[in-house]
Amino acid sequence: MESHNPVESKKSSCSNASCCAPKTPIIRSSPKVGRNDPCICGNGRKYKKCCGKNT
Repeated sequence: MESHNPVESKKSSCSNASCCAPKTPIIRSSPKVGRNDPCICGNGRKYKKCCGKNT
């Protein structure tokens, strides 16, 4: 029986960087919304209790 090593499973399956696309940073068009900030939909509740509840 082979033992499952969780450290090895987190490594990427590709050891050659030339075959993978380079990682590009994510650029937001608007500022990041925090969990305790007012909701972006404008109803007055906190984001975590409104639109961020299902994420």
